[in-house]
Amino acid sequence: MTRPPRALPLVLAALALAGCSYSVNGSALPDPNTSATTATRTTAPSTSVAAGPAPKIAKPRTVAGVDPCKVLDANDLKGIGVFKRDPRRQDDTIQESCQYLLNDGSPTGRTVVTALYQRYEQVRDRQKGGKEQLVEGHSTWMFCQLTGPEEVCTATIAVNANRSVLVAMAQTGGVPDQMVVVMAPLLKAALARIPVA
Repeated sequence: MTRPPRALPLVLAALALAGCSYSVNGSALPDPNTSATTATRTTAPSTSVAAGPAPKIAKPRTVAGVDPCKVLDANDLKGIGVFKRDPRRQDDTIQESCQYLLNDGSPTGRTVVTALYQRYEQVRDRQKGGKEQLVEGHSTWMFCQLTGPEEVCTATIAVNANRSVLVAMAQTGGVPDQMVVVMAPLLKAALARIPVA
């Protein structure tokens, strides 16, 4: 049994900084105790979902034995960039996670992160400004936030009662609605690589 992701004070604070470190606080939501001067933008109005329904899970899947660096590959990502280096595990930042640094032709490039993650409801309950959509019949919680010059969007896909799969992308000057569209095929590819239980 893996230990739960450790709680970091800022959710998306360093996802794309220098393209080498990132932080997606087990929940992809800013700490409510941080300064009001922190720039924040979400893709939907803030509404409480703490008492939300159970997530939809079309085919329960297992993350046991899955390598987070095999959740996406170069072919999946070719539409948004090419690898600057091989995908790299980042378990010291987020348990069971992988970072992909991409050259997309811009000065800073893009960063994509995948993680074998915590319960869907935990993420949904903390990301009050997110919104739900379905990916291949699985509830997926979408949340975008401006962190300095980078827009960071996270998608948390429910795969079983206790775990989810996270796909996040950071882009300098990114537009949330456009990023969500670009991420859609990545979410389907990631889900397809998680074995049916």
